[in-house]
Amino acid sequence: MAKVLVTGSTGFVGRHLVKKLKNLGYEVIEFNSTNYTNMWELERNSISFIFHLAVKTAAGGYCQKHPGEQWLINSSINTDMLSYWQAYQQKAQLITFGSSCAYDSNVVKKEENYMKGTPEPGYEVYGTIKRNLYVALKALNQEFKMWSNYLIPSTFYGPQYDLTDKHFIFDLIRKIVNAKNGGDEVVLWGDGTQTRELIFIEDAIDIMLITMGNIDAPNVCNLSSGKSHSLKTYAKTICDIVDYNYELIKWDTNAFVGSKNKKLVNTQLKGYKFTPLKKGLKKTIQYYEDSISSSK
Repeated sequence: MAKVLVTGSTGFVGRHLVKKLKNLGYEVIEFNSTNYTNMWELERNSISFIFHLAVKTAAGGYCQKHPGEQWLINSSINTDMLSYWQAYQQKAQLITFGSSCAYDSNVVKKEENYMKGTPEPGYEVYGTIKRNLYVALKALNQEFKMWSNYLIPSTFYGPQYDLTDKHFIFDLIRKIVNAKNGGDEVVLWGDGTQTRELIFIEDAIDIMLITMGNIDAPNVCNLSSGKSHSLKTYAKTICDIVDYNYELIKWDTNAFVGSKNKKLVNTQLKGYKFTPLKKGLKKTIQYYEDSISSSK
């Protein structure tokens, strides 16, 4: 079976991907953001596929508080990865991620608009890093005919996530479940009308695997269901699942919320049957409840 190199293997997506690849019989070579430079020790042209997932970022204001750190670390990771790919594994197909925040806030979020305007306010550095990665992939293909797929995901969710993750959906689950169990009151950022889109982690992994060896897979693709919901809708759905009174939630309208709408246009994955929101949320909530129960 083919060898697959995965950077960022210890992250949320990486853990799910590695498990799936191994179950399918692939030989997986794992690296994270702290040891990825060890890849230079691998035999030349021994890798068939590279999933480049390693990145330094976080929700909860990291992009706004540490723009310099984010630029230096991620620029270095990407340059090292692409340099290794070009020097040692040119025959490998590379699959990596862009970011929805790299889209200009005022454009329709379709793939052909990805490089138009400027990245979303508050995320200019991270968005530019992701745009630079896209430009680099195009350059490597132009000169060396190296094959890559660039997937632009909406927000991932699902079980087996890091309980300290502050992405909005995990934060909602944590706050509402904890309040249900007698914890602090629920205070959410914004007025609740801002919309966000989710993609269930199992769906994302399936689509990533479909691109492997598929010359007909789109070079650039929004990894998206094309369906967004308001924060109020997500909160109400979670409250319904855990039986918590939605009317007790308070809204901090002075908090930073970023873009009002992050819906990606799904033009290339319309044939895929995505996991229904409530089903995915039930699995994610169950994981959180089981995790906090086992830690007591």
